Amino acid sequence: MLLTTYTVNSLGDNNVGTGNTGDLRYVINRANELNTGTPSTPDVIQFSGVTLTPGNHTIFVGGGAAGAVPLPALTAVATVDGTTAGGVDNLAGLMLTLDGRHLGGEANGLTLEGGNAIIMALEIVNFPGNGILIHSSNNVIGGDEVGYDANNQRNNPTGRITTLPRPDPATTSPVYVRPPQGNVISGNGRHGVLVENGANNNLFQGNFIGTDISGTKARGNGGDGVVIKNSDNNKLYGTTPPDQDNPFVFYNVISGNKGNGLVVDDSDSTIIYANFFGLGADNRTPVGNRLNGVLIKGNSDGTRFGLNIPLGNVASANGLNGVEVRDTASRTLLMNTFGGIAAFNPSAQVGNQGNGILITTNGGGKYFGSSEFSTIILTSQLSGNHLNGVEISGNAAAVQVSQSVIGMQTNGATAQPNLKNGIEISGRASNIALGGFEPSVLGGSEFPEGEEPFFEAANLISGNRWNGISISQHVSNVTIINSFIGTDISGSNPAGNGRNGIYIVGSSGNQIGSPLNGPTPGNGVTHLDRNIIAFNAHDGVQVNRATGNSIIGNSIYQNGRLGIHLIGCGIWNPPAPRLVSAQIASNGTTQVRGTLIGRPRTTYLVEVFADPSAKPGNGKISLGTTQVTTDARGHAQFKITGLVDPQPRAAGFISATVTGPTGTTSMFSRPIRAQRIG
Repeated sequence: MLLTTYTVNSLGDNNVGTGNTGDLRYVINRANELNTGTPSTPDVIQFSGVTLTPGNHTIFVGGGAAGAVPLPALTAVATVDGTTAGGVDNLAGLMLTLDGRHLGGEANGLTLEGGNAIIMALEIVNFPGNGILIHSSNNVIGGDEVGYDANNQRNNPTGRITTLPRPDPATTSPVYVRPPQGNVISGNGRHGVLVENGANNNLFQGNFIGTDISGTKARGNGGDGVVIKNSDNNKLYGTTPPDQDNPFVFYNVISGNKGNGLVVDDSDSTIIYANFFGLGADNRTPVGNRLNGVLIKGNSDGTRFGLNIPLGNVASANGLNGVEVRDTASRTLLMNTFGGIAAFNPSAQVGNQGNGILITTNGGGKYFGSSEFSTIILTSQLSGNHLNGVEISGNAAAVQVSQSVIGMQTNGATAQPNLKNGIEISGRASNIALGGFEPSVLGGSEFPEGEEPFFEAANLISGNRWNGISISQHVSNVTIINSFIGTDISGSNPAGNGRNGIYIVGSSGNQIGSPLNGPTPGNGVTHLDRNIIAFNAHDGVQVNRATGNSIIGNSIYQNGRLGIHLIGCGIWNPPAPRLVSAQIASNGTTQVRGTLIGRPRTTYLVEVFADPSAKPGNGKISLGTTQVTTDARGHAQFKITGLVDPQPRAAGFISATVTGPTGTTSMFSRPIRAQRIG
């Protein structure tokens, strides 16, 4: 089938024309009447009948003989192509403009009801409603400016992907944003873009939404930048595959809006790749959205926020949080998110006023594959925020944070602190995992042969102003494994948190390191559950008024006060064992004797540590564990032989902890000097 071409020959709005030629209102009505376009051969509305000049390029919608009424909704399958107007000069900023200043109420700029439309190279400004309202599916919004009337205010010319060459990778930084390749959607009375009522499979690409054409100054929409409500399978792409393998992509900039940058509400399978939410197009200037950068809410399922670099998102400089996930939103993947920090640009101070990421969703009982998780934060950097890097609170459940850097710059060596905690877990949050071995639930990827999973998957939670991790209130079942807390990315150099490495108050039943009844280290072999908790200003782990918190198999050393500090934990706090003697042979084989006092006829787990320092509260190297059962008086003597110190000449002192059957771990025993034999 041949497409039908409709030609706009006037900048007036009088609903006047003949055949397939007339002003825009007439042509839209004509296209709707004939309705000959199909998805494979859409009709074309072209503007070849008008010639634009700097002082004459605007259609004042509602300002002509047709009266102050909005344009009719487009029900035809058609491409509206502003590049066909005479005199168009993208680089000079001369584009066909639709101006809605004569309209009242909540009139929208363009309304798409037929589906499969393509909107290109239009500037849509001064409409009291939304810049574009979409009530249909399979539309593409690309190559147009929408919202900000930039006459006499242009800072940079508009560029399009067909008019500017790709940057040279040899001379361009890893994050490169040039003038908008899609839309400038700014200054509208309500939202920049509203997608609702089952409008599925729409694509938005290369947009500046809420900024001026430079992408560095706010020209916010009155509501949110983009709202997707009750609509599935929509995509916001900063680049299109296969260009995802090219690091020099053209991000969407969704910043400066008076509400949120993006809202996903009761919508499934939304894909959001390569965007700035709250940061300017220069990857440096804060242009925050007044509320959240991104809000995922309702029962939205299967949101994919980011993918492999360069398809991550930046959510920084916003008035509330970088990203908030709430209600019963499920199976949300937040991957390669820069929250509170610019992408690979440590000099920018662009923290969110709230948290980098706020999670309060209970997950709705839906999980990734066979895993136990419904919200996963993966390979993200969450630093420089005014509250926490991550807050998991309310009734949040089934959340995993893995392979992320929290409180440090991208290099993992320099602090960029969150002003409160690295991770705060509070309220009634439950079933939370911090750390992991590999993202197996996201496709079963395997590590290269010979690569240590511990270093591959570790979290780095260091440099934060308060605690590395704070757990409080009615929180339960938090597992912390495989994380560096207070060190740099090497796990060896200081980058301490300003208070404690881990702070627990009033929360019971949590696991730090190995499970009480699971695999534990032995014979000096480093196991994959361990955390390194070192160089923090106060305690390595501080537990207040809580029981059942196990601390097993970790490397805890050189914290400002104690390695493990139990405060107000009552009779359920087991006393540390008393070590009597320790001998280390030249080959590292260790023998330790000691006693403990506990409840009668009760089995305890004793863990032995080696450390080069005589300071109480250190346990750098876990030598292993053994089970010890008390007699009828609650007394026990123990002798542990065969433990292997992997660094026998560096570890001159031996200490121990004991963990009771309820899972409460004691403080470190007083260290004793190891006697070297052989």
